[in-house]
Amino acid sequence: MSYFFGFNTPEEQKKIRKAALTAIGEKVTSFFWDIAPNDGFEMREGQQDMSFEIVDALIRDQHFAVEAGVGIGKSFGYLVPALLYNKKMEKPVIVATSTIALQEQLWDDIHIVMKLLNLQPEVILAKGQSHYLCHKRADEYMNLAGAVIPEELKSGVANEFQERKQFPPTLPQNIWDKVNVQRFSMRNCSGCEKKCLYYAIRSKLKNTDGIILCNQDFLTAHLLQIRGWQDGLINRETDLIVVDEAHNLDDKVRSATTERVNQGMLFGLIKSATNEVKAADRQNIYGDVENAKKSIRAFFDCVKTQMQEQITRSQQVRYADRFFFDGSEDSIALLKAMIEDIKSVAFSIQVYTSYDYSNRTTAASDELDTLSESLTEMIEQIDDNLLWIERKGNNAELVYCPKNTSQITSRLYFNGKERVILTSATMTNANCGTLADQYSYFISNTGFPTEEHGFLSEPKPSPYPYDEHSMIYFCDDLPHPTQEHEAFINQGVQRLLEVLDISGGKALVLFTAKTDMEEVYDTLSKLNLPYKILMQQPGSSQDKILQEFRENTNSVLLGTGAYWEGIGRLIRNFTDTGIVCIIDRRLRDDPPAKYHDIVWKSLPIKNKTNNLNELKEFYNSLPNISE
Repeated sequence: MSYFFGFNTPEEQKKIRKAALTAIGEKVTSFFWDIAPNDGFEMREGQQDMSFEIVDALIRDQHFAVEAGVGIGKSFGYLVPALLYNKKMEKPVIVATSTIALQEQLWDDIHIVMKLLNLQPEVILAKGQSHYLCHKRADEYMNLAGAVIPEELKSGVANEFQERKQFPPTLPQNIWDKVNVQRFSMRNCSGCEKKCLYYAIRSKLKNTDGIILCNQDFLTAHLLQIRGWQDGLINRETDLIVVDEAHNLDDKVRSATTERVNQGMLFGLIKSATNEVKAADRQNIYGDVENAKKSIRAFFDCVKTQMQEQITRSQQVRYADRFFFDGSEDSIALLKAMIEDIKSVAFSIQVYTSYDYSNRTTAASDELDTLSESLTEMIEQIDDNLLWIERKGNNAELVYCPKNTSQITSRLYFNGKERVILTSATMTNANCGTLADQYSYFISNTGFPTEEHGFLSEPKPSPYPYDEHSMIYFCDDLPHPTQEHEAFINQGVQRLLEVLDISGGKALVLFTAKTDMEEVYDTLSKLNLPYKILMQQPGSSQDKILQEFRENTNSVLLGTGAYWEGIGRLIRNFTDTGIVCIIDRRLRDDPPAKYHDIVWKSLPIKNKTNNLNELKEFYNSLPNISE
C-alpha cells in the first residue's frame, strides 16, 4: 500500500511527507545514539552529522552534497537514512558507485545496517551486462567449428555458472568476451528469460520497491532514458538517489554521452545487422551496404592520414593516444557522406527486419539505427560537440561528445522529481571561503544547484593522522611526461627504482595510461629485483593478481583505471602508514602550474618533500615499518 493517498491535496501531501521524514529523523537519531553504540559500533561525529543533514535536506526538498573524509564511515552515514526512507515511503532507492569493488563493499555494508535496523528490503546488485554469461552466445560459440573451448568455460557452463566471477580466473578474457552478454534488450533476449540471470536482474529492476546497488554508468543510462521520455532501466517510482564517489560524476556523464566509431566496428555492426535480414531479402540492401562501406573507408582513410601527419610534424605526440580532428571542409564533407550512407543502410535494414515475423533477434540492427541517429544529431549540431581522434592499434577512431557536460549532468541529476545525495572523500578544491567557494570545482563540473534546491554541507574531515603517518614525495626535475615522453619514461623508471629501494618494494604504482604501465612493467620485469613485479590484468584475472599482491607483502603492483578508486588508498585506518610518490614534474612548486594550488589543497596529506634523503629518513622513522 502506498504511503500517500490519491485524494490528498498537494499541500496535504507535503505535510504528510514532512511528518514522515521527521519520523525518519527520529529513527536516525535513535540508531546513532542507541542502536549502533549498544551493538559495539564506535561513535563518529562526522558520520552522525552527515545522516542528520541528509534528513534535513529531504525535509527541505533539496539535493545534498557532502565531502566525507576517509574514516568518517560515509556509507553508514547515507545508508541509514536511505534504508529508513525506503521503508517509510515504500519507494525504491538507488545507490550508485564508481566501481564493482565499491558495489560489492556496499553489499556487505548494507546488510550490516539492515540487521541493526531490523529491516529486510529487497537488495539488487546490478553489475554491467558484460559480467554475465549469455547462454545463446555461449551455445553458438561452443558449437562453432574450430572454436577454442577452454576447460574452464566447458565446466563452468556445465555447472550452470552465470557470472564471470564464478568462472576460474584462468579463463582468458578474450574467450569470455565471446560468450558474455552484449546488446541486451528485454525484447531481443526474451527467449532466454527463464535461464538468464542478467535477464532476471533487469526484470527485477523495473518493479522492485527495494534498494538498487549499481554503478554510475548504469544510473546515467537510466536517467538519459527517463529524461528522454522513455521507460528507463529502473522502477520509475524511484525518487531518492545516492551517488557515492561523486567526484567522478561528470566523467561518468561525459563517458555515457561519448561515442566512438571506427572502421572495423562499423563494418562489423553492418555485417551483424545484415545477417538479421532474411537471406532472401539481403540482395535488396546490398547496394546500400556497399555504399556505406565505401564512404566509411574513405572517411577513416582521411582520419588515419590526419593522425599520421600530426605524428610526423611533432615527435612530442609520437606516444600520444589522442589527436586533433582538423574539421576542414573536406573532412566534414567525408564525414557527412559517411553518416548519410550509414543512415540509408540502417533504414533499409530496419525496413526488411520489420517484415520478418519469425522472432529473429534485431539487436544489431537496433544498435545500428541508434548509432545512425547519434551520428545524425552530432553532425546537425557539430558546433555543440567536441570531435577528436584516438589511436586504436595501428588504426584510428573518431570520438565525439557534447561540449556542455555540466548542463547535461544538471539536467539528468537535478531537474527531475528525484532528490540526489552526493558524497565523496574528495569533492572540495579549497579549505577556506564560503561553501560555494570550497565546492566550486564540483559545482562547475556538475551544475549542482547552489540556491534553494541544493544543500552544501560543511566538509567532514578525516579523523586519521595523515601528516604523522604519511608523506608525499614529488619530483621537480624530470622531463615533461608528454612533450618528452621517452626521456620521462626512462628517467621516471630510475626514480621509481630509487623510491622502491627505500621501501623495499611494498608498492602500488598507479598510471594514467595503460601503454605507460605496460612499458614500465616490461622494463622492470627484465631487471633482477629483490621483489616481484605484478601488473593489473583484465576481468576476473585481476582478483588473482590482487590476492598475490596481498600475500606477497614485498611485491610491487602496477595498475591503472579502476585501481585508482578500488584499492589505491594508502591510509585506511588509524595505524596505517606509508609514503605517496608523485613521479611527475607538473606539481612542482617552481614554476607552479595553474592547477598547482588546487591540487595540493585538495590532498589530505600536507607533509611533503622533493628530497629523497628526507623521504628515506621519514620512512625509516614510521612506527610499524619493520613489522
